[in-house]
Amino acid sequence: MPDFSRRTLIKLSLLAASPLVAPVIARGAPAPAAKSVLVIGAGISGLAAARMLHAAGHRVTVIEGRDRVGGRIWTNRSWRDTPVDLGASWIHGVDGNPVANLARQLGIQTVVYDVERPASNLVYDADGRKLGSKELEWLTQLQDQANKLLGRKVQGAAPERNARDEMLQVLAGLAGTQAEKATVMELFSRELEDGLAADPQDIAAWGLQEGSGFDGHEVIFPKGYGQLVDRLAEGLEIRFNHRVTGIRHDPSGVRVVTSHGELAGDIAIVTLPLGVLKEGGVTFSPALPVAKRGAIERLGMGVYNKAVFLFPEVFWGQAAIISQLNTDKGLWANWYPLNHYAKKPVLCALHGGTPARLLEGMSNQEIQDDAMAHLRQMFGSSIPLPSDMHITRWHADPFARGSYSFPQVGARPSDRQDLAAPVGNTLLFAGEATHPDYSATVHGALLSGWREARRVLGEPV
Repeated sequence: MPDFSRRTLIKLSLLAASPLVAPVIARGAPAPAAKSVLVIGAGISGLAAARMLHAAGHRVTVIEGRDRVGGRIWTNRSWRDTPVDLGASWIHGVDGNPVANLARQLGIQTVVYDVERPASNLVYDADGRKLGSKELEWLTQLQDQANKLLGRKVQGAAPERNARDEMLQVLAGLAGTQAEKATVMELFSRELEDGLAADPQDIAAWGLQEGSGFDGHEVIFPKGYGQLVDRLAEGLEIRFNHRVTGIRHDPSGVRVVTSHGELAGDIAIVTLPLGVLKEGGVTFSPALPVAKRGAIERLGMGVYNKAVFLFPEVFWGQAAIISQLNTDKGLWANWYPLNHYAKKPVLCALHGGTPARLLEGMSNQEIQDDAMAHLRQMFGSSIPLPSDMHITRWHADPFARGSYSFPQVGARPSDRQDLAAPVGNTLLFAGEATHPDYSATVHGALLSGWREARRVLGEPV
Protein backbone atom coordinates (compact mmCIF):
# COMPACT_ATOMS: atom_id res chain seq x y z
CA MET A 1 0.00 0.00 0.00
CA PRO A 2 1.26 3.53 -0.54
CA ASP A 3 2.79 5.43 2.34
CA PHE A 4 0.03 7.40 4.05
CA SER A 5 2.14 10.50 4.58
CA ARG A 6 3.94 12.85 2.26
CA ARG A 7 6.32 13.73 5.09
CA THR A 8 6.82 10.83 7.51
CA LEU A 9 8.39 10.94 10.95
CA ILE A 10 11.21 8.43 10.61
CA LYS A 11 11.47 7.68 6.92
CA LEU A 12 9.99 8.71 3.60
CA SER A 13 8.42 6.32 1.09
CA LEU A 14 7.39 8.04 -2.12
CA LEU A 15 4.30 6.95 -3.98
CA ALA A 16 4.30 5.06 -7.26
CA ALA A 17 5.08 7.05 -10.39
CA SER A 18 2.42 8.09 -12.88
CA PRO A 19 3.78 9.34 -16.21
CA LEU A 20 2.24 12.62 -17.23
CA VAL A 21 3.05 15.34 -19.70
CA ALA A 22 1.90 18.74 -18.41
CA PRO A 23 0.47 21.18 -20.93
CA VAL A 24 2.38 24.38 -21.53
CA ILE A 25 0.96 27.72 -20.41
CA ALA A 26 0.39 29.18 -23.83
CA ARG A 27 -1.88 27.34 -26.22
CA GLY A 28 -2.53 27.47 -29.94
CA ALA A 29 -5.10 29.30 -32.04
CA PRO A 30 -8.15 30.86 -30.33
CA ALA A 31 -11.28 28.77 -30.00
CA PRO A 32 -13.79 29.26 -32.82
CA ALA A 33 -16.34 30.96 -30.55
CA ALA A 34 -14.92 32.96 -27.65
CA LYS A 35 -16.87 32.62 -24.42
CA SER A 36 -17.12 34.74 -21.31
CA VAL A 37 -15.77 32.60 -18.47
CA LEU A 38 -15.98 33.46 -14.78
CA VAL A 39 -13.41 31.62 -12.67
CA ILE A 40 -14.31 31.64 -8.98
CA GLY A 41 -11.13 31.53 -6.95
CA ALA A 42 -7.54 32.59 -7.67
CA GLY A 43 -5.87 29.53 -6.22
CA ILE A 44 -3.70 27.45 -8.50
CA SER A 45 -6.61 25.49 -10.00
CA GLY A 46 -8.46 28.68 -10.90
CA LEU A 47 -5.36 30.39 -12.25
CA ALA A 48 -4.41 27.32 -14.30
CA ALA A 49 -7.85 27.22 -15.91
CA ALA A 50 -7.95 30.97 -16.45
CA ARG A 51 -4.48 31.09 -17.97
CA MET A 52 -5.22 28.33 -20.47
CA LEU A 53 -8.57 29.83 -21.50
CA HIS A 54 -7.18 33.35 -21.73
CA ALA A 55 -4.40 32.11 -24.00
CA ALA A 56 -7.03 30.37 -26.15
CA GLY A 57 -8.86 33.65 -26.75
CA HIS A 58 -11.71 33.45 -24.26
CA ARG A 59 -12.81 36.41 -22.12
CA VAL A 60 -11.84 35.36 -18.61
CA THR A 61 -12.51 37.09 -15.30
CA VAL A 62 -11.15 35.61 -12.07
CA ILE A 63 -13.19 36.41 -8.96
CA GLU A 64 -11.22 36.28 -5.71
CA GLY A 65 -12.37 37.01 -2.15
CA ARG A 66 -8.89 37.71 -0.81
CA ASP A 67 -6.55 40.57 -1.68
CA ARG A 68 -3.99 38.18 -3.15
CA VAL A 69 -3.68 35.21 -5.49
CA GLY A 70 -2.70 31.69 -4.47
CA GLY A 71 -5.44 30.57 -2.09
CA ARG A 72 -3.83 27.89 0.05
CA ILE A 73 -0.48 28.71 -1.56
CA TRP A 74 0.67 31.65 0.54
CA THR A 75 4.22 32.95 0.78
CA ASN A 76 4.71 35.43 3.62
CA ARG A 77 7.52 37.91 2.91
CA SER A 78 7.43 39.96 6.10
CA TRP A 79 10.83 38.59 7.27
CA ARG A 80 13.52 40.39 5.32
CA ASP A 81 15.09 38.13 2.67
CA THR A 82 13.32 35.12 4.22
CA PRO A 83 10.12 34.12 2.41
CA VAL A 84 8.07 31.60 4.38
CA ASP A 85 5.44 29.34 2.83
CA LEU A 86 2.51 29.26 5.23
CA GLY A 87 0.40 27.09 2.96
CA ALA A 88 1.71 24.56 0.45
CA SER A 89 5.47 24.00 0.67
CA TRP A 90 6.48 20.86 -1.22
CA ILE A 91 6.42 19.41 -4.67
CA HIS A 92 5.80 15.78 -3.79
CA GLY A 93 7.90 13.74 -6.22
CA VAL A 94 9.38 15.58 -9.19
CA ASP A 95 9.47 12.81 -11.82
CA GLY A 96 6.66 13.66 -14.22
CA ASN A 97 5.00 15.97 -11.71
CA PRO A 98 3.21 18.80 -13.56
CA VAL A 99 4.07 21.34 -10.87
CA ALA A 100 7.76 20.46 -11.15
CA ASN A 101 7.52 20.67 -14.94
CA LEU A 102 5.80 24.05 -14.71
CA ALA A 103 8.40 25.40 -12.28
CA ARG A 104 11.19 24.35 -14.65
CA GLN A 105 9.36 25.88 -17.60
CA LEU A 106 9.03 29.17 -15.72
CA GLY A 107 12.63 29.11 -14.49
CA ILE A 108 11.63 29.00 -10.81
CA GLN A 109 14.29 27.49 -8.54
CA THR A 110 13.55 24.44 -6.40
CA VAL A 111 15.85 22.56 -4.03
CA VAL A 112 15.71 19.05 -2.61
CA TYR A 113 14.56 18.72 0.99
CA ASP A 114 16.47 15.58 1.91
CA VAL A 115 14.64 13.56 4.56
CA GLU A 116 15.73 10.13 3.39
CA ARG A 117 19.05 9.96 5.25
CA PRO A 118 18.43 8.42 8.70
CA ALA A 119 21.34 10.39 10.13
CA SER A 120 19.52 13.63 9.29
CA ASN A 121 16.42 12.72 11.33
CA LEU A 122 16.33 13.09 15.11
CA VAL A 123 13.71 11.24 17.16
CA TYR A 124 13.15 11.86 20.88
CA ASP A 125 10.85 10.31 23.45
CA ALA A 126 8.46 12.22 25.69
CA ASP A 127 11.23 12.91 28.23
CA GLY A 128 13.57 14.39 25.64
CA ARG A 129 15.79 11.30 25.32
CA LYS A 130 17.16 10.78 21.83
CA LEU A 131 16.30 7.35 20.44
CA GLY A 132 19.17 5.20 19.23
CA SER A 133 19.52 3.66 15.79
CA LYS A 134 18.59 0.15 16.98
CA GLU A 135 15.36 1.39 18.55
CA LEU A 136 14.45 3.25 15.38
CA GLU A 137 15.31 0.27 13.21
CA TRP A 138 13.03 -2.03 15.19
CA LEU A 139 10.18 0.50 15.22
CA THR A 140 10.56 0.99 11.48
CA GLN A 141 10.44 -2.77 10.86
CA LEU A 142 7.33 -3.13 13.00
CA GLN A 143 5.76 -0.13 11.29
CA ASP A 144 6.52 -1.52 7.82
CA GLN A 145 5.08 -4.90 8.76
CA ALA A 146 1.90 -3.32 10.11
CA ASN A 147 1.47 -1.08 7.07
CA LYS A 148 1.89 -4.02 4.70
CA LEU A 149 -0.77 -6.06 6.49
CA LEU A 150 -3.03 -3.04 6.74
CA GLY A 151 -2.78 -2.47 3.00
CA ARG A 152 -4.27 -5.88 2.35
CA LYS A 153 -6.87 -5.51 5.08
CA VAL A 154 -8.43 -2.24 3.88
CA GLN A 155 -8.91 -3.28 0.27
CA GLY A 156 -12.59 -2.91 -0.47
CA ALA A 157 -13.38 -1.86 3.10
CA ALA A 158 -16.92 -0.59 3.67
CA PRO A 159 -17.32 3.21 3.83
CA GLU A 160 -18.12 3.14 7.56
CA ARG A 161 -14.86 1.38 8.51
CA ASN A 162 -12.22 3.72 9.92
CA ALA A 163 -8.44 3.61 9.71
CA ARG A 164 -7.85 3.54 13.47
CA ASP A 165 -9.87 0.40 14.12
CA GLU A 166 -8.27 -1.40 11.20
CA MET A 167 -4.75 -0.61 12.40
CA LEU A 168 -5.54 -1.68 15.97
CA GLN A 169 -6.72 -5.04 14.67
CA VAL A 170 -3.52 -5.44 12.66
CA LEU A 171 -1.29 -4.57 15.62
CA ALA A 172 -3.11 -7.02 17.88
CA GLY A 173 -1.81 -9.87 15.74
CA LEU A 174 1.82 -8.77 15.61
CA ALA A 175 4.78 -9.56 17.84
CA GLY A 176 6.08 -6.78 20.03
CA THR A 177 5.43 -5.25 23.42
CA GLN A 178 2.36 -3.17 24.14
CA ALA A 179 4.60 -0.12 24.44
CA GLU A 180 6.12 -0.78 21.03
CA LYS A 181 2.71 -1.28 19.46
CA ALA A 182 1.47 1.92 21.08
CA THR A 183 4.41 3.76 19.54
CA VAL A 184 3.65 2.33 16.10
CA MET A 185 0.03 3.41 16.53
CA GLU A 186 1.21 6.88 17.42
CA LEU A 187 3.44 7.01 14.35
CA PHE A 188 0.49 5.86 12.26
CA SER A 189 -1.64 8.65 13.72
CA ARG A 190 1.05 11.25 13.07
CA GLU A 191 1.41 10.01 9.47
CA LEU A 192 -2.29 10.40 8.82
CA GLU A 193 -2.45 13.77 10.54
CA ASP A 194 0.44 14.83 8.35
CA GLY A 195 -0.65 13.29 5.05
CA LEU A 196 -4.43 13.68 5.27
CA ALA A 197 -4.74 16.43 7.92
CA ALA A 198 -7.18 14.27 9.88
CA ASP A 199 -7.34 11.76 12.73
CA PRO A 200 -7.33 7.98 12.04
CA GLN A 201 -10.82 7.48 13.49
CA ASP A 202 -12.20 10.05 11.02
CA ILE A 203 -10.57 8.58 7.91
CA ALA A 204 -12.31 5.93 5.84
CA ALA A 205 -10.20 2.77 5.81
CA TRP A 206 -10.55 2.39 2.04
CA GLY A 207 -9.17 5.91 1.66
CA LEU A 208 -5.72 4.76 2.78
CA GLN A 209 -5.30 3.43 -0.75
CA GLU A 210 -6.89 6.35 -2.54
CA GLY A 211 -4.94 8.04 -5.29
CA SER A 212 -1.44 7.86 -6.67
CA GLY A 213 1.72 9.94 -6.77
CA PHE A 214 5.09 10.62 -8.38
CA ASP A 215 8.58 9.24 -7.88
CA GLY A 216 11.59 11.41 -7.34
CA HIS A 217 12.81 13.91 -4.78
CA GLU A 218 10.67 16.06 -2.54
CA VAL A 219 11.55 19.67 -3.32
CA ILE A 220 10.69 23.10 -1.96
CA PHE A 221 10.94 26.66 -3.25
CA PRO A 222 13.68 28.62 -1.45
CA LYS A 223 12.12 31.88 -2.68
CA GLY A 224 8.56 30.77 -2.04
CA TYR A 225 5.80 28.78 -3.72
CA GLY A 226 4.05 32.08 -4.34
CA GLN A 227 6.31 32.71 -7.32
CA LEU A 228 4.42 30.03 -9.23
CA VAL A 229 0.95 31.52 -8.77
CA ASP A 230 2.26 35.04 -9.32
CA ARG A 231 3.54 33.99 -12.73
CA LEU A 232 0.31 32.19 -13.61
CA ALA A 233 -1.67 35.31 -12.70
CA GLU A 234 0.28 37.63 -15.01
CA GLY A 235 -1.96 39.27 -17.59
CA LEU A 236 -5.23 37.94 -16.15
CA GLU A 237 -8.20 40.07 -15.13
CA ILE A 238 -8.66 39.39 -11.41
CA ARG A 239 -11.31 41.01 -9.22
CA PHE A 240 -9.82 41.02 -5.73
CA ASN A 241 -11.84 41.40 -2.51
CA HIS A 242 -14.95 40.10 -4.30
CA ARG A 243 -16.48 37.61 -1.89
CA VAL A 244 -18.86 35.27 -3.70
CA THR A 245 -22.20 34.67 -1.96
CA GLY A 246 -24.35 33.17 -4.70
CA ILE A 247 -24.23 31.51 -8.12
CA ARG A 248 -27.25 31.41 -10.43
CA HIS A 249 -26.99 29.13 -13.41
CA ASP A 250 -29.12 27.87 -16.28
CA PRO A 251 -28.45 26.65 -19.83
CA SER A 252 -28.07 30.22 -21.07
CA GLY A 253 -25.27 31.19 -18.68
CA VAL A 254 -24.33 32.13 -15.13
CA ARG A 255 -24.60 35.08 -12.78
CA VAL A 256 -22.22 35.30 -9.82
CA VAL A 257 -23.29 37.39 -6.84
CA THR A 258 -20.38 39.04 -5.00
CA SER A 259 -19.82 41.58 -2.27
CA HIS A 260 -19.36 44.15 -5.06
CA GLY A 261 -22.32 43.28 -7.24
CA GLU A 262 -23.09 40.68 -9.89
CA LEU A 263 -21.03 39.42 -12.81
CA ALA A 264 -22.48 37.54 -15.76
CA GLY A 265 -20.85 35.00 -18.04
CA ASP A 266 -21.44 32.08 -20.34
CA ILE A 267 -19.66 29.62 -18.05
CA ALA A 268 -18.43 29.57 -14.45
CA ILE A 269 -15.61 27.38 -13.14
CA VAL A 270 -16.03 26.99 -9.37
CA THR A 271 -12.73 26.35 -7.58
CA LEU A 272 -13.92 27.05 -4.04
CA PRO A 273 -12.25 24.84 -1.41
CA LEU A 274 -14.29 21.91 -0.16
CA GLY A 275 -14.42 23.53 3.28
CA VAL A 276 -16.15 26.59 1.85
CA LEU A 277 -18.63 24.44 -0.06
CA LYS A 278 -19.35 22.44 3.10
CA GLU A 279 -19.99 25.61 5.10
CA GLY A 280 -22.79 26.57 2.72
CA GLY A 281 -22.06 30.29 2.58
CA VAL A 282 -22.29 30.23 -1.22
CA THR A 283 -25.79 29.44 -2.45
CA PHE A 284 -26.48 27.80 -5.80
CA SER A 285 -29.68 28.46 -7.70
CA PRO A 286 -31.00 26.05 -8.72
CA ALA A 287 -29.56 23.77 -6.04
CA LEU A 288 -26.71 21.48 -6.96
CA PRO A 289 -27.58 17.90 -7.96
CA VAL A 290 -28.15 15.40 -5.16
CA ALA A 291 -24.99 13.43 -6.03
CA LYS A 292 -22.81 16.53 -5.80
CA ARG A 293 -24.39 17.69 -2.54
CA GLY A 294 -23.84 14.22 -1.11
CA ALA A 295 -20.17 14.24 -2.11
CA ILE A 296 -19.68 17.65 -0.48
CA GLU A 297 -21.25 16.35 2.72
CA ARG A 298 -19.41 13.02 2.85
CA LEU A 299 -15.87 14.08 1.93
CA GLY A 300 -13.88 15.58 4.79
CA MET A 301 -11.89 18.80 4.96
CA GLY A 302 -8.70 18.36 6.94
CA VAL A 303 -6.86 20.99 8.96
CA TYR A 304 -3.10 21.40 8.75
CA ASN A 305 -1.34 24.28 10.48
CA LYS A 306 2.19 25.58 10.79
CA ALA A 307 4.02 27.32 13.59
CA VAL A 308 7.15 28.90 12.12
CA PHE A 309 9.75 30.34 14.48
CA LEU A 310 12.68 32.64 13.69
CA PHE A 311 15.46 32.11 16.25
CA PRO A 312 18.63 34.11 16.95
CA GLU A 313 20.75 31.02 16.27
CA VAL A 314 20.62 27.39 15.15
CA PHE A 315 20.62 24.99 18.11
CA TRP A 316 19.41 21.83 16.31
CA GLY A 317 22.54 20.97 14.33
CA GLN A 318 22.17 19.49 10.83
CA ALA A 319 18.81 17.78 11.37
CA ALA A 320 16.31 17.56 8.49
CA ILE A 321 13.42 16.40 10.70
CA ILE A 322 13.05 16.50 14.48
CA SER A 323 10.36 14.25 15.94
CA GLN A 324 9.18 13.70 19.50
CA LEU A 325 7.04 10.74 20.54
CA ASN A 326 4.16 10.79 23.04
CA THR A 327 3.82 14.55 23.07
CA ASP A 328 0.84 16.07 24.86
CA LYS A 329 -2.23 15.79 22.58
CA GLY A 330 0.04 15.31 19.56
CA LEU A 331 1.33 18.88 19.61
CA TRP A 332 4.96 19.56 18.64
CA ALA A 333 5.57 16.03 17.37
CA ASN A 334 7.16 17.06 14.09
CA TRP A 335 9.64 19.87 13.37
CA TYR A 336 11.31 20.88 10.09
CA PRO A 337 14.48 22.99 10.18
CA LEU A 338 14.50 25.46 7.29
CA ASN A 339 17.85 27.12 7.94
CA HIS A 340 19.52 25.31 5.03
CA TYR A 341 17.00 26.89 2.65
CA ALA A 342 15.96 30.14 4.34
CA LYS A 343 19.59 30.93 5.26
CA LYS A 344 18.31 32.00 8.67
CA PRO A 345 17.60 30.04 11.89
CA VAL A 346 14.00 29.07 11.04
CA LEU A 347 12.25 26.09 12.60
CA CYS A 348 8.78 25.00 11.46
CA ALA A 349 6.40 22.76 13.43
CA LEU A 350 3.65 21.02 11.46
CA HIS A 351 0.30 19.94 12.91
CA GLY A 352 -2.59 18.07 11.31
CA GLY A 353 -5.99 16.90 12.50
CA THR A 354 -6.80 17.43 16.17
CA PRO A 355 -3.39 18.99 17.00
CA ALA A 356 -3.95 21.55 14.22
CA ARG A 357 -7.37 22.42 15.60
CA LEU A 358 -5.95 22.72 19.12
CA LEU A 359 -3.33 25.13 17.81
CA GLU A 360 -6.06 27.39 16.42
CA GLY A 361 -7.60 27.71 19.87
CA MET A 362 -4.36 28.92 21.48
CA SER A 363 -3.03 32.46 21.67
CA ASN A 364 0.33 33.21 20.07
CA GLN A 365 1.91 33.50 23.51
CA GLU A 366 0.50 30.14 24.59
CA ILE A 367 1.82 28.61 21.39
CA GLN A 368 5.30 30.00 21.97
CA ASP A 369 5.38 28.89 25.61
CA ASP A 370 4.22 25.37 24.77
CA ALA A 371 6.62 25.02 21.84
CA MET A 372 9.59 26.19 23.90
CA ALA A 373 8.80 23.73 26.68
CA HIS A 374 9.07 20.86 24.19
CA LEU A 375 12.16 22.21 22.46
CA ARG A 376 13.92 22.65 25.82
CA GLN A 377 13.14 19.03 26.68
CA MET A 378 15.12 18.00 23.62
CA PHE A 379 17.81 20.69 23.36
CA GLY A 380 18.26 22.03 26.88
CA SER A 381 17.01 24.96 28.93
CA SER A 382 19.55 27.45 27.58
CA ILE A 383 18.17 27.65 24.02
CA PRO A 384 16.97 31.16 23.12
CA LEU A 385 13.44 32.38 22.65
CA PRO A 386 12.33 33.05 19.07
CA SER A 387 12.59 36.61 17.83
CA ASP A 388 9.43 36.26 15.73
CA MET A 389 6.92 33.68 14.57
CA HIS A 390 4.14 33.00 12.07
CA ILE A 391 1.09 30.92 13.05
CA THR A 392 -1.47 29.66 10.55
CA ARG A 393 -5.15 29.07 11.32
CA TRP A 394 -6.53 27.60 8.12
CA HIS A 395 -9.81 26.38 9.58
CA ALA A 396 -10.62 29.89 10.78
CA ASP A 397 -9.88 31.33 7.33
CA PRO A 398 -13.30 32.08 5.76
CA PHE A 399 -11.87 31.56 2.27
CA ALA A 400 -10.49 28.08 3.07
CA ARG A 401 -12.19 26.52 6.12
CA GLY A 402 -9.44 23.96 6.25
CA SER A 403 -6.32 22.87 4.44
CA TYR A 404 -7.10 19.98 2.08
CA SER A 405 -9.66 17.25 1.58
CA PHE A 406 -9.59 13.67 2.82
CA PRO A 407 -11.74 10.50 2.48
CA GLN A 408 -13.89 10.81 5.58
CA VAL A 409 -15.67 7.87 7.19
CA GLY A 410 -18.84 7.38 5.17
CA ALA A 411 -17.34 8.77 1.97
CA ARG A 412 -17.52 6.73 -1.22
CA PRO A 413 -14.78 6.17 -3.81
CA SER A 414 -17.02 7.84 -6.41
CA ASP A 415 -17.47 11.06 -4.44
CA ARG A 416 -14.59 12.94 -6.04
CA GLN A 417 -15.94 12.21 -9.53
CA ASP A 418 -19.36 13.43 -8.41
CA LEU A 419 -17.80 16.58 -6.99
CA ALA A 420 -15.96 17.20 -10.27
CA ALA A 421 -18.94 16.54 -12.54
CA PRO A 422 -20.20 19.56 -14.52
CA VAL A 423 -23.74 20.82 -13.98
CA GLY A 424 -25.06 21.20 -17.49
CA ASN A 425 -22.75 23.09 -19.83
CA THR A 426 -22.42 26.25 -17.77
CA LEU A 427 -21.27 25.28 -14.26
CA LEU A 428 -17.92 23.48 -13.89
CA PHE A 429 -15.91 22.48 -10.81
CA ALA A 430 -12.17 22.28 -10.12
CA GLY A 431 -9.85 22.13 -7.11
CA GLU A 432 -7.78 19.49 -5.32
CA ALA A 433 -10.86 17.82 -3.83
CA THR A 434 -12.20 17.09 -7.33
CA HIS A 435 -9.18 15.08 -8.48
CA PRO A 436 -9.65 11.31 -8.02
CA ASP A 437 -5.93 10.48 -8.16
CA TYR A 438 -4.11 13.51 -6.74
CA SER A 439 -6.38 15.04 -4.11
CA ALA A 440 -4.84 17.07 -1.27
CA THR A 441 -1.93 18.18 -3.48
CA VAL A 442 -0.97 21.22 -5.51
CA HIS A 443 -0.46 19.06 -8.58
CA GLY A 444 -3.99 17.71 -8.18
CA ALA A 445 -5.36 21.24 -8.04
CA LEU A 446 -3.31 22.29 -11.06
CA LEU A 447 -4.44 19.31 -13.11
CA SER A 448 -8.08 19.90 -12.20
CA GLY A 449 -7.86 23.47 -13.48
CA TRP A 450 -6.39 22.30 -16.77
CA ARG A 451 -9.09 19.61 -16.95
CA GLU A 452 -11.92 22.12 -16.75
CA ALA A 453 -10.24 24.48 -19.19
CA ARG A 454 -10.05 21.60 -21.66
CA ARG A 455 -13.73 20.93 -21.04
CA VAL A 456 -14.54 24.52 -22.03
CA LEU A 457 -12.34 24.14 -25.11
CA GLY A 458 -14.21 21.01 -26.13
CA GLU A 459 -11.16 18.80 -25.67
CA PRO A 460 -11.17 15.33 -24.06
CA VAL A 461 -10.93 15.39 -20.26
